[in-house]
Amino acid sequence: MDFLEMMQKRCSCRDYIPGKTVSREDLLKIVEAGRLSPSGCNAQPWKFIVVDSPEAKEKVCDAVVVGNGVTGAPWRDQVSAFIIFVEQPADVKPVVVEHYHDTQRFAQGDIGAACMNMIHEAFTLGLATCVIGMNDQAKMEKHFGIPSGHEVRLVLAIGYAANPPAVNKIRKPLEEVCSFNQW
Repeated sequence: MDFLEMMQKRCSCRDYIPGKTVSREDLLKIVEAGRLSPSGCNAQPWKFIVVDSPEAKEKVCDAVVVGNGVTGAPWRDQVSAFIIFVEQPADVKPVVVEHYHDTQRFAQGDIGAACMNMIHEAFTLGLATCVIGMNDQAKMEKHFGIPSGHEVRLVLAIGYAANPPAVNKIRKPLEEVCSFNQW
């Protein structure tokens, strides 16, 4: 399968087979795909916390519920494993700091690229994924020993799809999102 075919077939999963475990070997392959991702100034501004024990998964399930009881992942208790993406201080070239006055200018994009590479590797392994964007930072820090000031940017749910959906991707037309040589 070529890359664009994979992109057409891959979709976010919100219905997992509870109790079907993703192997540590597969989880490490997925993390390796993230570790090898490109980053601005090769800063690699990430730490990946792999969560696969029942006790730690309960903590993730708690931490992806925000203060008012809202969660973007009501299916979270079905997930085999999670990867928490924590933004790290970026060591960038002086010209970047001089121009942007910010060492973290590229960090969130870099983390997104690492996440997508992990999603693609998981797909090639026959696994399903979904990015969870909502979390309670204080709970994450408490549950996983994350130092204050190190933002959790994403949580990636990984498991086996219970009912693989028929993919019906709805995307804006190419001519709406792409132009050549000018706006």
